[in-house]
Amino acid sequence: MLSLNLQVQDVLFLEALKEILPQAGVSIKEEASECDGILCASLPPESSLPFLNFSTLSWPLRFFDLLSLLKNLPYSQELSFAHFSLDLRERILKNIRTQKEHRLTGKECQLLRFFCQNKEQDLSKDTLLKEIWEYHPDAATHTLETHIYRLRQKLEDDPAAPQLLRNCKDGYVFSVAV
Repeated sequence: MLSLNLQVQDVLFLEALKEILPQAGVSIKEEASECDGILCASLPPESSLPFLNFSTLSWPLRFFDLLSLLKNLPYSQELSFAHFSLDLRERILKNIRTQKEHRLTGKECQLLRFFCQNKEQDLSKDTLLKEIWEYHPDAATHTLETHIYRLRQKLEDDPAAPQLLRNCKDGYVFSVAV
């Protein structure tokens, strides 16, 4: 999932983007440090992140054209951690030691990317459900546990004794120093 910071002054356009972009698989973040790129409406922001100035696009703006441009922003397409590489576009997890590859689901990829962005931090189940699935903290679901189980099957030498994706007091911690 592409994460964007919106720097748009038009309130109606901003609200429309906040409603429709998540439905298209684009996550909207307040903190630019958590983002892959910036969608702005004026001068390029002071940032090392790639940006798209939507005011330079042709009007009327077609939503699918905007999505296509956003998806092609030059953001990092590969993450490396421990002895793995993760191709975010193709959603392929590769064990560098064994050369074994696993295709991930979209949510598995999002979850693993979020863990990589928050290495060594205790992440509560509520936080993960809110960030990845946008679930209310009181939602009764085993979705997270199911995805953790599947990720451990792909990441761990012994999924019953995890070293990378461990349990912590209220959730999970991603420890890459193994």
